[in-house]
Amino acid sequence: MIKRYSFLNHPFYFVLANANQMVAGIDKVVAVYYNQTQKQLEVLEYTDKLDSLTFDDDYINDLRKAKEKYNWINQSQVPFETSKVDFGQLTFDDEKNNSVLELRFKNKYDNRYDVLYLYFKSNIGNFKLSSIDEAMAVAVKEVIQRLLHQQIELIIKDNDLNSEIHEKISASFNHVDLQLEIDRVKKEKFNQSKAIYSYILNKLIHKEAFEMVLSNNAIEKLLHLNVSLESVEQILLDSIEVVVNKHRFFDFFEITAEDIFINSAVERKTTTSIKQEQLLKTVQFLDKYESAAKLLISKNEKITGLNIGAYCSPEVSPAAISDVLKKHSKKIIVLLNAHPEKWLTIRKQFKPLRNIYEKQAQSYHGLMGA
Repeated sequence: MIKRYSFLNHPFYFVLANANQMVAGIDKVVAVYYNQTQKQLEVLEYTDKLDSLTFDDDYINDLRKAKEKYNWINQSQVPFETSKVDFGQLTFDDEKNNSVLELRFKNKYDNRYDVLYLYFKSNIGNFKLSSIDEAMAVAVKEVIQRLLHQQIELIIKDNDLNSEIHEKISASFNHVDLQLEIDRVKKEKFNQSKAIYSYILNKLIHKEAFEMVLSNNAIEKLLHLNVSLESVEQILLDSIEVVVNKHRFFDFFEITAEDIFINSAVERKTTTSIKQEQLLKTVQFLDKYESAAKLLISKNEKITGLNIGAYCSPEVSPAAISDVLKKHSKKIIVLLNAHPEKWLTIRKQFKPLRNIYEKQAQSYHGLMGA
């Protein structure tokens, strides 16, 4: 038999399977509850095996609205024995004939009550209910209902606690696995870069009488520059020249991050490259909106946010377009000024974009007039 955590199922599964060990004299148990995992209502019966019972959803929903913690009822009043049930507490005179204990527990997921029906054997010999006076029988039943309700409530709470702990443990494992994967990728990227940079370095000094290697922090610095290999080669050449002329005589030298020399030309090129990369996404948005606008003109339709979004692929909402224009407004102005020949359709006919450009122009003229 495959063993599983008990909290993977609703707590009533455990009660159904172990009812006879929890209290003697049980004939069968019926459970009515909402299964959060399956997102559905379930009704199960357990005698010597677990069976699923058919039920009416509306009837069960009404049944689960009642709030009484416990109640002794007759078998004929159990919902699955007859079509009509009285959910209220029965009179004192009726108690002696009732051998089914109805217990209710609030379900934290849908805020209604899950219900257990415990069928005690007719003589309930273990509690001697059939051979004592009615007053004593009622008193003993009250003890039984309170003890069982408390016992099952503890099982439910323990089940919830174990489930919460397990979720935290699972999440921690996921975080560990994710971090391990991130570290593996970083290490792989570092090793690849180290091999490439070392090859470039050796190519630059292969005719020299000395040897050079790159320290790990030098490789990290080159990686963080995020420049082309052509730029890396220029940086290493400049760095070698500085080291050779600074230290003059050596047979072996380890280039550290402090030895990496970046001249102004490479620095300008790097900065420009990063800015161009940042503008690329804005260019893509403008190209997409321009294509949609041209298509709208060909179909003689108005150039609005709603229509442009409908002709984008994939389709986007007007709110999403407004959000893009707001977040990219400064970059849009830079691009429109840098490329006066581009995006002519939306520049002139798409009002939200035209407003951005005109607002910038008005601000500029205002400054000039001041």
